Amino acid sequence: MRLINIKTRKLETFVGKGVPPYAILSHTWGKDEEELSFRDIQTGNIKKAGKIKLEGCCEQAKKDNLEYAWINTCCIDKTDAVELSEAINSMFRWYQNASICYAYLSDVPSGDNIKDPGSRFFSSRWFRRGWTLQELLAPKKLHFFDQTWTSIGTKVKMSGIIEKITGIPGEFLRGWTKLYDASVAQRMSWAAKRETTREEDIAYCLLGIFDVAVPMIYGEGDKAFGRLQEEIMKKTRDDSILAWGLSSAESTPSKSIDVLSGGTLATAPSGFANCGRIIRRKGDATLINTIEISGGRLRVHLSLHTTSTGEIYGLLNCGPEDNKETVVGIPLDKAISGASDEYLRPQGRCLVFLPKATSSVLTKTIYIRIERQSGTYEAMNRRYWLYIDGHENINLELNENDVHPPVCWENGRAMIAEAKDSDENIIRRYLARFRTQDKGSQDLVVVLEFETQGPQTKAQCHVMTGSRDTALQDLSQKLIYMRPEAFGKKSARNGALEVEVTVKEEYVAQEPMFVVRLARASSSPVATVDVTRELQLVDLKLEFVRILQEDQIHLDMERWDRQGEEYKLLSRRSEIQQRLLRNGMRLQDRSPPVVDDFPTNITESRRPTIALDNPYFTEWETGVVVTDLTDGVGTWTRPWDPDFTPPP
Repeated sequence: MRLINIKTRKLETFVGKGVPPYAILSHTWGKDEEELSFRDIQTGNIKKAGKIKLEGCCEQAKKDNLEYAWINTCCIDKTDAVELSEAINSMFRWYQNASICYAYLSDVPSGDNIKDPGSRFFSSRWFRRGWTLQELLAPKKLHFFDQTWTSIGTKVKMSGIIEKITGIPGEFLRGWTKLYDASVAQRMSWAAKRETTREEDIAYCLLGIFDVAVPMIYGEGDKAFGRLQEEIMKKTRDDSILAWGLSSAESTPSKSIDVLSGGTLATAPSGFANCGRIIRRKGDATLINTIEISGGRLRVHLSLHTTSTGEIYGLLNCGPEDNKETVVGIPLDKAISGASDEYLRPQGRCLVFLPKATSSVLTKTIYIRIERQSGTYEAMNRRYWLYIDGHENINLELNENDVHPPVCWENGRAMIAEAKDSDENIIRRYLARFRTQDKGSQDLVVVLEFETQGPQTKAQCHVMTGSRDTALQDLSQKLIYMRPEAFGKKSARNGALEVEVTVKEEYVAQEPMFVVRLARASSSPVATVDVTRELQLVDLKLEFVRILQEDQIHLDMERWDRQGEEYKLLSRRSEIQQRLLRNGMRLQDRSPPVVDDFPTNITESRRPTIALDNPYFTEWETGVVVTDLTDGVGTWTRPWDPDFTPPP
């Protein structure tokens, strides 16, 4: 280990236990030409912008009664790859063993209000860089300085503010809880919003935080972060390393035609952004098995939970800090290999929280595919393809917009992507339109039917002709209304060609594929179905149905009107009856002859007879028949008259 002698400003080398007490600098790098390098110190060329860091660090170390200091820009020979690799793997330990660490914030001016969330301290670049995370966590004593080397405060005293900025709980900043007591997911979350200049460094800057070592390989991209996770799994059984992808809000699983493997490992710490409160569950004896990686698969012993909708989740031995009865469930899907114990982690599905104990849980050893598939990669779990072939040999064109639905079409490979197997009976239809250079000829439209009945899948095709302006989307929506006789034709003539279409299941790379082939017909078609005319017939049928529905609506409205009038009369009758009863009268039904006139019929068919129990009569709004109950004499009928008084 090289240290700077603060008196001579020269580098001195120390080995093993012979390293003297030293101060260590934490800072963010400026431009390479501004920073003092190993060669600059060796040659005494220190007239650069970075000199303020060297001088400030040495002066502060002198005040703290230290004789040596370490600064990463000039104490490591970065031209030596072996030395650089060793230094990176030792960095955490060097910061941990330092007597004190000085965090120099070059973008924080003197007098900045560090308690203000809008201050330069809160937004300092130092809190966003990857390498400074270990420089915050490792030292026992850390002192912050602004750009003028004026003291801001210590890590312990400012732990509350730093927790707000970084999300790191104060117990770890104050040293009350050991760093390695935090779950892997928690520690990853602290790096989720940090950045490094080189992609690989986001992995290398975390080596000490997880107490692992990996070779430095630049140029491999996010594979470095994958190697880091593999080393972590070799060292500890912490299921939370698989808890990446936790959503901060309720999310709906994406529905995709492809079920692509999202991979077992995260691609970056950002995948753990919402895992700051995910802790390990302790004392579960069933989860003592190690996590192993071999043959492109991760071997792990998990409890499997299947939901009522058939979704599978692997229950991890970790969960939210504020709810000890729930654990994290990672989404799983059966791999196409057919092995009962092989799964993949599908893209587009988020983690969920599930109860620790549930009746639908099965504990077993499973294998999860490590490989992450891109959107253009052939999905391992997509069971079938429909490949279109032969059309170019007979001068037929198939353009990108001539397949419906378009989301299923992969134009670069002339393939239609079919969804994975389903236990339900499903029929899916796809349309493909082929066109010749002859503008006077019709298009050829091939209807592909893909039917799934449990584990069995079959495909068939129908060929038709149609005008060039026939919309495939319109045809797709109206196929179910077309005549049954329009289907089943395997050949057609479009005016220029006689074409025959076949579909056959074949195997490519041990995966099933249906190949649709177009070729010249060996004999003239018996009949050609014109899909444009078929659509015209469908439109006429739909228009006829619409008219019938409108007529039915009118009839229903008339019936409702009649029922409404009757309801009004019945309500009025009930009201009159109550009033008559209060006056000692009652109503007797006597149905008069029904007349043909509709308006009269509505009224007369409900005409009441009023029998008088006293010499008084109340008003009524229609013709009435009044009977004197005393002797049954004096019956008459007359229309309603508000001034009418019955004779004595």
